[in-house]
Amino acid sequence: MSWYRGRYVFNNRNLAQWMAASKKDYHFRVRHKDQAEKTVVSFVFSGRVKKDRRLYSPCRQTYEYYKDYCNQQGLEPLTNRQFKCNMELLGFVYQKHRRFYAGYYSNKVTTAYKNIGIMAD
Repeated sequence: MSWYRGRYVFNNRNLAQWMAASKKDYHFRVRHKDQAEKTVVSFVFSGRVKKDRRLYSPCRQTYEYYKDYCNQQGLEPLTNRQFKCNMELLGFVYQKHRRFYAGYYSNKVTTAYKNIGIMAD
């Protein structure tokens, strides 16, 4: 951490350590579990998904993990549109996010779900 023009400047390592040491609770609480589809609720509460207010997950990647999860469990996955509606019902905000760039065009805006992260295998 250093001081530059009247504000603190963090590098990535210090920022990650500072966020990890923070006393604030960043856990996201899921809403409307009883109204959402059971396959989506079971996916959200599986071991691969982390619910945290600081995280974002690309929509396409989240839906692919959801389809893989349903195939492993022997469940029928929903369509992409139904999955999006159920995720919004649970409280995961669907929004444009510039953090996830796709392909050749570096300024392309993609969409992401806020408050959810997919953990790597």
